[in-house]
Amino acid sequence: MNNERILGNRYRVLTFVIAFLFAFLVGRLWQLQVVRSESYEQLAEGNRIRSIPIRAPRGAIYDRDGRLLATNRLAFTVSVVPSGLADPEGEALARLSEILDLPAEQIQETLAQGGARPYEPIRIKRDVPMEAVIAVEEERSRLPGVFVEDEWVREYPHREIGGHLLGYLGLASPEDVAKGYGPSDLVGKSGLEHSYEAFLRGKEGSRRVEVNALSRPIRDLGVIGPEPGMDLHLTVHLGLQRAVSDALERGLERLVVETDNDQAGAGAAVVLDAKSGEILAMASHPSIDPSRLSGEDRADYVKELNSGRLSPWLNRVIRAFPPGSTFKVVTAVAALESGAIEPETVYNADGRHKYGKADWTIHQGLPPAGPVTVVEAIGRSTNDFFWEIALRPETGGIEGLATWSRRFGFGSKTGIHLQEPSEMSGLVPDAQWKRKALGEPWYEAETMDVAIGQGFLTATPLQMAQLYATVANEGVMRTPRLVRSATSPDGSVTFEAPNGGVRRVESASETWQAITEGLKLTTQWQRGTAYRAFRGAEYDPAGKTGSSQTGREAHGWFAGFAPAADPEVVVVVFGEYGGSGAQVAYIAREIFDAYFALQTNESLEP
Repeated sequence: MNNERILGNRYRVLTFVIAFLFAFLVGRLWQLQVVRSESYEQLAEGNRIRSIPIRAPRGAIYDRDGRLLATNRLAFTVSVVPSGLADPEGEALARLSEILDLPAEQIQETLAQGGARPYEPIRIKRDVPMEAVIAVEEERSRLPGVFVEDEWVREYPHREIGGHLLGYLGLASPEDVAKGYGPSDLVGKSGLEHSYEAFLRGKEGSRRVEVNALSRPIRDLGVIGPEPGMDLHLTVHLGLQRAVSDALERGLERLVVETDNDQAGAGAAVVLDAKSGEILAMASHPSIDPSRLSGEDRADYVKELNSGRLSPWLNRVIRAFPPGSTFKVVTAVAALESGAIEPETVYNADGRHKYGKADWTIHQGLPPAGPVTVVEAIGRSTNDFFWEIALRPETGGIEGLATWSRRFGFGSKTGIHLQEPSEMSGLVPDAQWKRKALGEPWYEAETMDVAIGQGFLTATPLQMAQLYATVANEGVMRTPRLVRSATSPDGSVTFEAPNGGVRRVESASETWQAITEGLKLTTQWQRGTAYRAFRGAEYDPAGKTGSSQTGREAHGWFAGFAPAADPEVVVVVFGEYGGSGAQVAYIAREIFDAYFALQTNESLEP
């Protein structure tokens, strides 16, 4: 009886276990086939079907006359679908490394960046030679998940000409990926390529294909074509841009020899249309080559740039430095408009002033200027004259100089659309700024420093160009403009840049006439500080030299326009540690000459 009861209990337990297992299996099958059927279907589809992005050609960039500055060409790219790369022994990676001449670790790192998208191709190397393409195709069975595709490659026909202006492309950062870019996408990193990324990029298409066990396409299932990016049309003139870059490079190399200073050799130049504010050329030296920064030898080129003694990454056109005596026109306007002086007011400049300050003529063993008006003081760059007028009560001291500086745009960005590296605002110092920044009072001697463009005051070459364009136009101040328009692939205009903001710096016509006459003396009077550089120039030049002390060395500046009677063009040149403005003026002379030569032989109008 007991045995029967035991057997009965065992039977019931066994029956329950079998029923439980059966119910579990049925439930699991229901989960796999019903609840998760869609996800497994997608997984199977992912193993069989691939959606391969088709990159859109990036919009081209043209100069004002339609000449190409940046374009594209088709090239071969070797890509890998991570999910298709079955390579437990690492043999495929080793062979791919050999074919592409890339370290296997670098390929693994690139694949790891695309880990979140296992079924999307990751671009391993762009613009590969035909030999590598043939090797990949011949060894398909040894390289699962590896295939070759066509892709647009960015080209910059003029290499370093306009390098900082155009910018370059680089691999998408984590922040870019978070915005929807793929990990191996190329994104604008600086210059116009970055600032106008949304216009230039275009919209990628896709190609759905069926793949075999090696993840290689065997059948097209449909194609959605890409939408090309928009083309940018600039205000820049390619011929003048090249002439400015060449003149700047030659002139700065000459300054290294003349100053015997190994810190010299870097600088910037900008050329504006005086009437419209359009940028005709802008160059920073040393320049960068966007082709190499966007190409496969980027790593080596970056090392080369990082080791350069002159910091080639810097776009000095939009970086701020003490402007030296080129700033004296602001001090002159402040004094004239406040009634501290009249255009005919004479001051006996003996070369010395308060706090032991001595004019540059005294330091060089030259006689002082003697009796001078504001016109002559500008032409001879007489420091003690400007110290004197800055300290007169009517001028308003540092507050008066700061007010007029801000009216001329100092301390604020010009508004040019170059975001990376960001345009600097420069600094207009005053008593409030110093108390807040340094916790110290303002001293009268510091007002004297600012009056001649030194001390805490800083400005960019582009801001100086805007200042001199405002003087040339007797107070009409325009925002510099670099981009005219963007056009779609069918040629229609989709974006037209505004013709620069316009405002007016109110001053008497006598003030502007006095300033212009002083600037003419700088270049056309035998005692002018740039007379030697501009001797014989037939286009009525006007300008101002500047030297800003930075410890033992000095930055050199020249800013001016021509013809003085009816200004067409504004030129500003900056030589970092380049010595005196009189030396830098020779570079400006070459640029003016190039501009007027182009006017004779080739119109700058579109």
